[in-house]
Amino acid sequence: MAEYRVKIAFWLRAYDSFTIDAASPEEAIEIAKREARREIESSGKPEHIETDARREGVILYVDRVGAALDVATIAEDLAFDDDRIHPAEERPAEQEIQSA
Repeated sequence: MAEYRVKIAFWLRAYDSFTIDAASPEEAIEIAKREARREIESSGKPEHIETDARREGVILYVDRVGAALDVATIAEDLAFDDDRIHPAEERPAEQEIQSA
C-alpha cells in the first residue's frame, strides 16, 4: 500500500472594522468603499477569523510519498466540497494528472 500526502486549501471568513468621518451619507459610502479596498489589501491580522465556517475547499495536490519529484503528483486542483462562494459555472475546472 502506498502513502500519499494531501494538501488542501479553503477560505475562512475574516472580519475587521474601522471608523471614518464624512459630511454626508453619500460621502460616507464613498469613503467606506475606498478605505475597505485599502484595508482588504492590508497584511495585518483582522479583528476576528471565523474558523468554524470553512468554505470552498479544494485539494491542491495529492503526491505519492517517496516517489521521484517528476512523477510524485497524481492529482491537482480537485474540488471536494460544495462551493458556497461562487456558483458552479464559475468554478475552476478540475485537473487530474495521470498516475505514473
